[in-house]
Amino acid sequence: MGRKAKRRRRISLIMAAFVGLTSLGVLAVSPEYVLFRARLMFSIFDLGSEFVLYPFDHRTHDGLTLRSWYNPPQDEKPTIVYFAGRDGDLIRKPAHLLSLAENGYGIILVGYRGYGGNPGRPNERSMFRDAASLLSQAEDEGLAPNGFIFYGYSMGTGIASNAAVQVRPIGLILEAPISTFGEAVRQQARRFPTWLVRTHFNNLARIAELDMPILILAGGRDTVTPPSFALALAAAREPSVNLQIYDEANHFNIIRLGGRDAVRQFLEELEIERTKRDLVIDLELKDPQLGWNALRRRFVRA
Repeated sequence: MGRKAKRRRRISLIMAAFVGLTSLGVLAVSPEYVLFRARLMFSIFDLGSEFVLYPFDHRTHDGLTLRSWYNPPQDEKPTIVYFAGRDGDLIRKPAHLLSLAENGYGIILVGYRGYGGNPGRPNERSMFRDAASLLSQAEDEGLAPNGFIFYGYSMGTGIASNAAVQVRPIGLILEAPISTFGEAVRQQARRFPTWLVRTHFNNLARIAELDMPILILAGGRDTVTPPSFALALAAAREPSVNLQIYDEANHFNIIRLGGRDAVRQFLEELEIERTKRDLVIDLELKDPQLGWNALRRRFVRA
């Protein structure tokens, strides 16, 4: 083989290697690109109601200031912390929570880095840390004097469940949850090599660590996060999970097709349990000999 032929062969090999590595790099980032690309720009004035939300800015571990929105609780109600889906919709999708706020529940609509005019670029690890710092600051500033209830939708279920491991809220609501992000990718592209997926959002691992009441809402016709994801999560945390699957619902209309009532009932049940616990504490302070078993018999008779 001549010198020129060898040179051409080396150049061909280098070009092939470059194309291969470039393709591998594109594959490696494509799931995260798809996950975070549909980021909405919104104005809180688009609410179209008289409900008032106040800005809540918090500092992140890497020096960013991220804006979220809140309304304080009334009547000793807990504060619902909402983690949005991958488009970051804090206006239309959580609209059903605003009526709960009108009934006294506090609301925090969490603003993600890179979403809604916030600085930074979204990634799983940073979003986990952002959520932790937001909750810590909210607690320090008295925005949730009666405790938290976490509410995650779609991608936001991964952030909500991870936060629940660290903060231990009163309750956890997961609407259209993923089981893991790898499974969500496989749902859309079955042949994609999941070892290239760097984002985890591993709800299966997180939910096994939780001991608070959990409500899971799923749509029977959801092709983004199918009900099999919800079933797997419920199986990992029986019996503390209340699983509701709405056969006619898809990824976007679970609340309209029955989820709204399930959320209200779940919150009412949490209120009843809190009332029982407060009564136990009050009775024990008055009479240390009165144990939980005696109190339970009173509720059974009632």
